[in-house]
Amino acid sequence: MTGNKIKELRKLHGLSLERLADMTGLTKGYLSKIERSETPPPFSTLQKLSEALDVDVNELLESQGTSRPSRNIDFIQAASKKAVPFKIEGNCSFKPLLKSYRNKQMSPFLMIIAPGKTKIFTHDAEEFVYVLSGKVELHYDKEKYDFSQGDCFYLDSRIGHKFVNNEKKDAQLLAVDFNYRRFL
Repeated sequence: MTGNKIKELRKLHGLSLERLADMTGLTKGYLSKIERSETPPPFSTLQKLSEALDVDVNELLESQGTSRPSRNIDFIQAASKKAVPFKIEGNCSFKPLLKSYRNKQMSPFLMIIAPGKTKIFTHDAEEFVYVLSGKVELHYDKEKYDFSQGDCFYLDSRIGHKFVNNEKKDAQLLAVDFNYRRFL
């Protein structure tokens, strides 16, 4: 339902497809396709849209509004259906660890890397990643780094990076993004 949410937010902000295209650098046709799709676009595209629409990435993935007891606390309980990961980039799935990131500086999520390699990610943030299980190779800034359970790293996400999982089972990574430019 990502496309419906994006369209709903675009209209709420009084934006035409053409204006949103200008704001994001995406084409009007591509934005129209995203709004009609039930599957989310690449994470980097979601980030561009979230910045243009002044919402958090996770809000683009929700099909309906979220009610919270207070704006100072947010959570997802394990039994919640929101705890289901969604496939967003080839063999990479994301599981949001909060319902809404509005007015928050960090975006925590679980990344699940299936066997194989991801596409190259770039997004305007800093990122901390902790390997919960499995093994992954990180390809970053023309170097290759091997990580396994218990390892962690911190990187500038504006530099292209991808993951390779050469194992036969999924690798699970806890990632926390900080989009500092959004909060300047």
